[in-house]
Amino acid sequence: MALLQVQNLTKSFGGLTAVNKVSFSIEEKSIFGLIGPNGSGKTVIFDCITGYQRPDQGRVFFQDREISGKRPNQIALQGVGRSFQLSGVFPKLTVYQNLIFSVQEKTLGRNFLTTLRSGGGWLPKDLAKRIDQVLEFTGFQRVREEIVANLPYGQQKILEFASLMVMNPDPLLYMLDEPFAGLTQGEIASYLSLMRERREKGRTFLLVEHNMRALMEICDFIVVLDHGEKIAEGCPEEIQANKGVVEAYLGHGVVA
Repeated sequence: MALLQVQNLTKSFGGLTAVNKVSFSIEEKSIFGLIGPNGSGKTVIFDCITGYQRPDQGRVFFQDREISGKRPNQIALQGVGRSFQLSGVFPKLTVYQNLIFSVQEKTLGRNFLTTLRSGGGWLPKDLAKRIDQVLEFTGFQRVREEIVANLPYGQQKILEFASLMVMNPDPLLYMLDEPFAGLTQGEIASYLSLMRERREKGRTFLLVEHNMRALMEICDFIVVLDHGEKIAEGCPEEIQANKGVVEAYLGHGVVA
């Protein structure tokens, strides 16, 4: 069953067409990759799906309900969690305080300072329990009171993923924009392991990423963009064997 459907999505900025009639669907419990060179339209598609941009044409459906043109907070409440290219954590706060902020309904942002001062004591037991479970799951329990700025960059990226995991409501779809950028091979391996475990729990992933080795290892299905248009789609093996993809994006000999 398709969790997310993108139909003929088109978005222009002035005279430049950034995305041109792109369509794809993502099955539940799958890991889906969206790749292409810089400027191919990947992040614009993310922005249109999550409400940061309004598409000029086309429609987006999540769980068979149209979300095209809705605001980001409305789409998040449907069960869509998104990360960004730059780490979206609060570096001057502790690991635990970052998760406290993420677990709140965003309509309660005015209570943020009170929450921090109370150490999260006001949180309902189920939300406090979710934070503790995610701390254990991601290995952050031992550094829960550490200031985030003191953590290695790779750990900060994984904390951003952990922040999505405690969102309220719990996301069904994780949209990750370059999650492996700047990570070491060991950190990437840890991130991939967490993704696989979340998929086993029924979650779905949409990734934009330039790390081809990691994408080919983790993805079930990949769509390739070039100049705003879809030029190929298929499983990793099909994408690696596609001469058009090699020439337009990967470059001669890279896949081999």
